[in-house]
Amino acid sequence: MKFKNILIVMLLVLIPTMVSAAAQKIGVIDVDKVYNSFEEKSIAEQQFYQESDQWQKDLDEKEAEITRLKNEYENLPPIVSKERRDQKMKDIEQKQTDFYNLSNDYRNKAIERQMELLAPISEKIVAAINEVAEENGLDIVLNTMQGEVVLYIKHEDIDITDAVIEKLNVNATPAPEEKTEE
Repeated sequence: MKFKNILIVMLLVLIPTMVSAAAQKIGVIDVDKVYNSFEEKSIAEQQFYQESDQWQKDLDEKEAEITRLKNEYENLPPIVSKERRDQKMKDIEQKQTDFYNLSNDYRNKAIERQMELLAPISEKIVAAINEVAEENGLDIVLNTMQGEVVLYIKHEDIDITDAVIEKLNVNATPAPEEKTEE
């Protein structure tokens, strides 16, 4: 008798929930595909790579200088005093320390810059997903993450990925025109 009463109570609680869930309209999206197809993302990446290339050039120059100093040290004639050798080694060690510090600074700067450039893009993607979901009357949008979350999609028309990409790229900020030297 107790089991029967518990079963009845559970059914009374679960049936409305099941009916409510069945009535919700669901869409799916491949956020990776949207992200990689968004034109502004390419522009931001291009800008980031231009900036980080300069940082890499600076590091390459510093590293070449350290290598040159090491070669000079190794090729010092035996006539050079111990004090002079010690000073040269101290200079090399200081340059290496400076190099590692600069490398860490650039790494941190790169992370910050990447976040600065990509945050507005992520916000635009989320806004576009919300707009497309509203336009299509969707209650839930699931990220397929290349098929890892949703195992089966009965109706392809619930996939809003292409609609979000289209909305983003229609409203995308155009790439700045490159200046050509004449």
